Amino acid sequence: ESLAERFGVTLEVADEDPMARARRERRERLHKLLDRAAAYYARCLWEAGEAAPAREYLAGRGLDEATLKAYRVGYAPSAWDRMLLASRQAGFDEDELLATGLAQRSKQQRGSIYDRFRERIMFPLADARGRVVGFGARAMRDNQPPKYLNTSEGEVFHKGSQLFGID
Repeated sequence: ESLAERFGVTLEVADEDPMARARRERRERLHKLLDRAAAYYARCLWEAGEAAPAREYLAGRGLDEATLKAYRVGYAPSAWDRMLLASRQAGFDEDELLATGLAQRSKQQRGSIYDRFRERIMFPLADARGRVVGFGARAMRDNQPPKYLNTSEGEVFHKGSQLFGID
């Protein structure tokens, strides 16, 4: 699968169990959503005016643009619904946003959902095949707890089995 994916070869699966196919297709959609999120956050880091302090912070830590781009470091805007709206427009649903940890339910507002990551430097976490499985995020303000926020455990992200940069 890894080699086929790498070289653009379509694999045909003979007699795949319908339940297994449904699980595989769901995982593929979740990875696609996470990959889109990583690309969006990376674009925000370099194009959004509000990301200037994040760029300055990262430069102050000795990280140059080439390194940041190689690791796909990004920035999550401060708005409560940017990821939510863009993902819905791309055809992803609420369940997928919650399953990937990109959104979470509000406890105060009758279960409405909102972006989990806001005003944070985003570090995509990928598996050995290079598929984004989650994010580590660093707060940009001192009064923004927690300082570091990871994607919650879920269908594709398992913190204990994750090694940053393995891809």
